[in-house]
Amino acid sequence: MTGLGPFLEGAGAKLLWRFPVFGQAVGEQEVHELIACWYPGHRQFLDLYKAPGAKENFARKSACVEYAVIHRCPGDTPPFAPGGFGV
Repeated sequence: MTGLGPFLEGAGAKLLWRFPVFGQAVGEQEVHELIACWYPGHRQFLDLYKAPGAKENFARKSACVEYAVIHRCPGDTPPFAPGGFGV
């Protein structure tokens, strides 16, 4: 997903980190990757679908990602804040 960074920047957000998932102790969700993004505010998070390039980005995601979950977490402390994990 090389296009994710520029898309997020256009939405006022920032890709903080991404990690592969090698397994899980419980549950049956088949998760392959975790991605953390920072948004300057709740409104930017909610309006992501309106950001420049959103239609193309979500079409790409739908073509290659079978299942995705987006969670909103507090963004004022690492690892979910700019500077978390050295980013």
